Amino acid sequence: MKQIIIGTAGHVDHGKTALIKALTGIDTDRLKEEKERGLSIELGFAHLELPSGVLAGIVDVPGHERFLKNMLMGAGGTDVVILVVAADEGVMPQTTEHLDILRLLHVPAGVIAVTKVDLVDEEWLDVVEEDLRQAIAGTFLADAPVIRVSSVTGEGIDRLRAELDRLARAVRERSAVGPFRLPVDRVFTMPGFGTVVTGTVASGRVRVGDTVELLPAGRQTRVRQVQMHGRKVEEAVAGSRAALNLVGVEVEEVERGDTCATPGSLRATHLIDARLQLLPRLERPLADRTRIRLHAGTAEVIGRVSLLDRHELAPGETGLVQFRLESPTAVMRGDPFVIRLYSPMVTLGGGVVLDATPRKHRRFQEDVLAGLRVRESGGPLDLLARAVYDAGDTGTTVPALAAAQHRPVEEVRAEVGTLVEEGVLVALSAQAVVHRERWSALAERLVAVMDAFHQANPLREWMPREELHTRGARAVPGGTFGLMLQRLASEGRVEVQGNGVRRPGHAVSLTPEQEALAARIEARLGVTPFSPPSAAELVATEGPRAREILNALAEMGRVARVTPDLYLLADAIERIKALVSEHIAAHGQITAAAFRDLTGSSRKYAVPILEYLDSIRFTRRIGDERILW
Repeated sequence: MKQIIIGTAGHVDHGKTALIKALTGIDTDRLKEEKERGLSIELGFAHLELPSGVLAGIVDVPGHERFLKNMLMGAGGTDVVILVVAADEGVMPQTTEHLDILRLLHVPAGVIAVTKVDLVDEEWLDVVEEDLRQAIAGTFLADAPVIRVSSVTGEGIDRLRAELDRLARAVRERSAVGPFRLPVDRVFTMPGFGTVVTGTVASGRVRVGDTVELLPAGRQTRVRQVQMHGRKVEEAVAGSRAALNLVGVEVEEVERGDTCATPGSLRATHLIDARLQLLPRLERPLADRTRIRLHAGTAEVIGRVSLLDRHELAPGETGLVQFRLESPTAVMRGDPFVIRLYSPMVTLGGGVVLDATPRKHRRFQEDVLAGLRVRESGGPLDLLARAVYDAGDTGTTVPALAAAQHRPVEEVRAEVGTLVEEGVLVALSAQAVVHRERWSALAERLVAVMDAFHQANPLREWMPREELHTRGARAVPGGTFGLMLQRLASEGRVEVQGNGVRRPGHAVSLTPEQEALAARIEARLGVTPFSPPSAAELVATEGPRAREILNALAEMGRVARVTPDLYLLADAIERIKALVSEHIAAHGQITAAAFRDLTGSSRKYAVPILEYLDSIRFTRRIGDERILW
């Protein structure tokens, strides 16, 4: 069965609640105070099965300006609105303000009901209708039918019902695909069952037994029961009114304005990027950092508006803004919103969320503004490319992109593949991607860091990988940095060996003077190749430059650095490997004592040399013995 949401709007005491009762037989005023005062304070709820079989959930909003916060809460998610204007009063201030709000929230369609027609004559009705037509000119209701009704006599009720049915049939059904989301508009306790939250399902579906997350708190819970219009059901889908009985949640832990959603599908945020349009009727422009009340979904959050693309926003103008909120909320890209001045509470304008979880922006940054324009009007591939660009040097992954955009992973993977083929994105692995512009800049930076290192350290063939990471890409996680090195290597821009990196073709080149010192050091090491002099001893006899020459010889592969103070000729290491292999082949293992005897050295040399062989995975230690790796 198709389901839609019908909402009311209009000035206080214009007969909205009485009209809903005439249509449905349900009195939406629940509170004692509402009945005593004849004034709606809270949202009221009813339902109506239309002649075509469409089931309409009805949200009746209060009309008094003091309760506009509640009206804003109820207007979100409306598919069809009934703008109610009393025949005896005509268009009033809240009529105009409610109409502004409906337009700002992008309510798609509606009908106008002129109520209380039994109280006035035909001539007066014509005057009211003419005035009404002027008020709605240029709005989404400009061509809407005006139906004269009386909740007392029943006049026009059937015609109104028929018009609602026509509009309902034309409403595009909301997709139940994607994450579930329900902005909470009411919270109460049901004896014997616990906490119940109600709202309009904005997207997806929810079933009995599902795990849901309450935002912004991040609390997860399970759905014990689902009701729609007072009846138990197994699931509720997008476009329907639903009541969810939650397991293990105290009524104090959730409040109106929270969002109930699929776990992980939304993030609470203090920052929101948006396109904002001010109402033309405002008397003065909006200044940067003005304190405002943001109404999105069922939430009201206080914050300030940062104007990103201009110094002030004039009445009727649109601009790119960032809301900086004093408390967190949860929204999605594409959500409509309304803002009101913090005090006095005047409606300023509204717009659409462009980025629900942005970074904090400085004003007048062209790169930021360009990104927001893409988010506003770009196609799927543009949005995907921009999301990767905004991920920065770190890049992102296909699953992360799919989760952020609330789309199937395989669909996003296919589009990422297209962007990689087009050269817009660079694939670091089957999952990880980075934007081409980010990658080009990062690669150039890493290469420049390596070139500078080689120039400053001519006797070192390899730059430590971790040093390149720290100096060139500190913000990039280690795993991603490894993928980036692999990519650079595949492009022929670096060579990677163990924990070292170098530019292709780079090699240590000794001057004649340095080569002479190297020859003397190698000669000293070769006198007793298995128990050579220590680095400290060589420095003592050959001078302080002996240590840098030792390191250079190690980089060149002419000696092996066993410990920081012990170096062996490369040839000596190969001879040791042969001796150890022969011994293990004959005895199945080798001990430190056996190695000492085999090489004619002492324990001082045997232990570090054996540990070095372990480190290069030539041998493996098992207890006090070693075997070949």
